[in-house]
Amino acid sequence: MVPQYKQQLDSMMQREVNRAEFLKIIGIALLGIIGVIGFLKNLHESLPAQTVAKKQLSGGYGRSAYGR
Repeated sequence: MVPQYKQQLDSMMQREVNRAEFLKIIGIALLGIIGVIGFLKNLHESLPAQTVAKKQLSGGYGRSAYGR
């Protein structure tokens, strides 16, 4: 299976392209990378937080059990 991908990559790298085609390919690849990163960031933000709540330390007047 890997040799098939290697052959496809080699054939793509041997193909001659002009400047416009090259810029289109680079632009599409860049937009694809940005899109995947944005998708993963949104996916990460939409998942519920798995953090453990930390106990609040008393810090000031009226925060201790005595002051309540």
